[in-house]
Amino acid sequence: MYIPEIPETVQFQGRSLATDSSPLSTTTFMLNSSGIAGLLGGEEALSTVALAQIYNSRKWLGWYNTPGSYTIGKHFRRLARSVISDSRVNPKSDTGSGMVHVDPALLLQHDGWSNGPVFKGVYSGTSLHETGPLASLLMKKYTRMSGTLINGRTTQLVNITIVKLEQNIRPETKFHLSPPLCAIIPIIVSLATCTICGLYCEWYAFSMILLGILARGLTCVFIGSGELVFDHPKPAEGSPPGDGILGCDQELVLLKGHENVVNAITRGRFFFHFRSKHACHMVELCSFLLFAQAIAQLIFVPQSNLFGQLMFVFSIATSWMYNLWFLSYDKVEVREEIFHSVLGSPKLKKLVFPNRCSAIVSLLLFSGDDKSFSGDPKKLKEIMDGFLPSGALVWEVWKGIVIEHLRNGQPLRFDDAHWNHQDLPSEPDRSLLRTLLQDAETAYAAFESNR
Repeated sequence: MYIPEIPETVQFQGRSLATDSSPLSTTTFMLNSSGIAGLLGGEEALSTVALAQIYNSRKWLGWYNTPGSYTIGKHFRRLARSVISDSRVNPKSDTGSGMVHVDPALLLQHDGWSNGPVFKGVYSGTSLHETGPLASLLMKKYTRMSGTLINGRTTQLVNITIVKLEQNIRPETKFHLSPPLCAIIPIIVSLATCTICGLYCEWYAFSMILLGILARGLTCVFIGSGELVFDHPKPAEGSPPGDGILGCDQELVLLKGHENVVNAITRGRFFFHFRSKHACHMVELCSFLLFAQAIAQLIFVPQSNLFGQLMFVFSIATSWMYNLWFLSYDKVEVREEIFHSVLGSPKLKKLVFPNRCSAIVSLLLFSGDDKSFSGDPKKLKEIMDGFLPSGALVWEVWKGIVIEHLRNGQPLRFDDAHWNHQDLPSEPDRSLLRTLLQDAETAYAAFESNR
């Protein structure tokens, strides 16, 4: 049987599904944009999806092609596994309500959504190595503020912020903001590029842009069907004041207020609240759709002509730039809205002390009632040990003198009888004690001037 020879090797090259009449159709250059579509800009796109619950009507403003579908889908898979029932969050709720909660930290990439610094209760003795996201928001807010510089022995500056919290707080807070008007720009660009690709029969690019619009839009509609809710545990009746010190190193915040309000800062939690118990299944479906989008773009975008590929890249580039701008625009606005919705407008004062000893003594002075401190001396000693050196005899003597004055409501003013303490026979120890007592006097002078 004779088989004729094939004079040339047949090579496959993807082209449009119809006769090619689009611009740049004669060029042989092909733009490989497959890697850009599914991977770049994923973190930015993820946060803008999560904000659909905070902005009013934003769930209807997600219908545009965006990069990072693989990253978003991966986080949605984790989100599905974090679903917990309403009865675990609110023990008094009806177990058959069907409501579920998910952790927003898996989606939101904002500063302040991480856990906060350590907290030490002045009266209650509470010690938390890790606090809630509201404490993180509070620390970032006050770190940027300027304060009044206190004169004294200078070693390393320590910032002290005294915050007098409002006495009442809503037990459950929901957040809603108005989205910016320019939110329609990526929608218009995606629809326009999709339409142009259809007019020029660039069907591969047309279908991939349309798939990106649908995947992103459906994801935002699902996330937007829930609400971002803040909740915190309620203290027992008769609990002592919730005053405590938040932070470490050179940034310290004294929280003054009812235990209920302090609990909101130190132990409060954010949840995405959904009314349907089938929310986890919807999360799974969204993640599969996003994965399918990423795989389809890897396969079909390179099959389009250069013009179609440019239209596709232009749509995702516009979305990427919008996501970057939106995150930088809304970080402060979202943070302020959440802060004021939960805590209102607390009174605050920030002082910058020249050394750590003066700063810690000032915190204890401001935490007391006028000049006296009614807390447990043992708890007071634990707080000082937590922020200052301990174990050395001179430090223990100094702490004992300061605590005694605080307990008796005496001014922190010292003389030779205190400097020449009988338990310190050596001159270097007495010299150090004198220096530390002068630091305590600096803190007392600052307290008198700013209380």
